[in-house]
Amino acid sequence: MKAVLFDFGGTIDTDGVHWSEKFWEYYEHFGVEITKNAYEEAFVQAENMIVKYADLPKLTFYKTLHKQFALQFAALKMENEGDLLKSMADACYKDVSSVVQKARRILEELHQHLRLGVVSNFYGNLEVVCREFKLETLFRTVVDSAVVGIRKPDTAIWQLALDNLAVRPADAFVVGDSYERDIVPAKTLGCSTVWLQGKSWTMPPSSDAADHIIHKFEELKKVVLPVRGGSPSS
Repeated sequence: MKAVLFDFGGTIDTDGVHWSEKFWEYYEHFGVEITKNAYEEAFVQAENMIVKYADLPKLTFYKTLHKQFALQFAALKMENEGDLLKSMADACYKDVSSVVQKARRILEELHQHLRLGVVSNFYGNLEVVCREFKLETLFRTVVDSAVVGIRKPDTAIWQLALDNLAVRPADAFVVGDSYERDIVPAKTLGCSTVWLQGKSWTMPPSSDAADHIIHKFEELKKVVLPVRGGSPSS
């Protein structure tokens, strides 16, 4: 095996927790009195709205996170809760930063043996975010759906990353938390798939497309390193 392609959101930044569930953790932690159904509707509305924000490709992860909370608050008619919004965004960012740094240590180890890339349905600012978290030197390719105009689960976005790394699907692992968007299309291409099965609001009816199932990002080393074949320069 010569390469590993990673999803970003829900994989590297939250260790398998879907972002719908991650945001909800902070509504619960801060005691916001809303139902989960109301929150989930606000989450979907915010995701539909944020892509229309013109400056999004320039935003850091923190500013993106703050904007997402702000749009959720607006959908929930909580626009006057600025202090609460900042407190929730700050707490969430601190948590995510810690998770990313733990993932970074694993990525550094993998980087010594394999070509790494990241493929994400993002907002045009994935490269900005990778620099923010000091990940940019670890990835040979960063494929942002908003930049390339292809979104998962389209297999073409994964093929683009494979082409950028100059590896065949059979020589690459794909790691992601979304079974439908990451694992199924990668398996269709012929990649070896590693499903980071964590906290999500949906579960697939089958896991047949997952060659390996892990529950923590750190478990990836046990799957990937023992079967490496070659070096990043090979």
